[in-house]
Amino acid sequence: MKRRLEFPEDVRPDFQGFSKEAFAFFEGLARNNERPWFMARKELYDTEVKFAMECLLGEFSGAAGDDSFPVRGDPGRGMFRIYRDVRFSKDKSPYKTHVGAVMTRTGSKGEPGLVYVHIQPGECFVSAGFYSPGKEFLHAWRQRIAEDPDAFLELAAPFLTPRSRYSFGHRGALKTMPRGFQEYAESPVAEYLKWKHFLVTRKVTDRQAQSRKLIGIIRELGEIATPFLEFGWAVHETSMEDDPRRHMRAGE
Repeated sequence: MKRRLEFPEDVRPDFQGFSKEAFAFFEGLARNNERPWFMARKELYDTEVKFAMECLLGEFSGAAGDDSFPVRGDPGRGMFRIYRDVRFSKDKSPYKTHVGAVMTRTGSKGEPGLVYVHIQPGECFVSAGFYSPGKEFLHAWRQRIAEDPDAFLELAAPFLTPRSRYSFGHRGALKTMPRGFQEYAESPVAEYLKWKHFLVTRKVTDRQAQSRKLIGIIRELGEIATPFLEFGWAVHETSMEDDPRRHMRAGE
């Protein structure tokens, strides 16, 4: 079994893709999601999955002086743990059968506006956007698109064409118009006002994920999604300014 190579936090080899061994690991984990199986192969996970993702995030750390990408990767903070939180789940399987990581403006998780990378055999994808925005942020977002629907539809247009490799969607939506927005039920953005998340997504083949082509795919996503991300960040700043609790957040 391969041994994990150790590198300083700020120096990692170029990302060459997730190996076939990494994909085989997840295929095996899906069939044997239990601690003894995982622990017997933890070194394989550390080397072929975790370290590979760290190298990928390192490509977007900004160390090369590339300021054109809207977010940055942080190998130490951007990756999600493989261990599942099973406290409130009927499924007690201890491990995720995929690896995921985010890139944000600071590189850490829990910040609005991100690029997300998801690696799973047959189900790889990359996304950019805003996942589960807070109450004030979501209200401000809805208000902005309701007041200027044409501007929002223009932002969404590149992702809505029939031949686009990107999709524009959500991970959850209301069944009816949100409170305070009933007057916009006939608006061209009525359905978007029901969304709880706003994500631009592109599917990635296993072969693409197993090569440096994944870097180009992520860069292209970041480029095409930059206006959309900047729109959301501007809305977020407005929501923070209007939030009466902003002084508490600032420690005042």
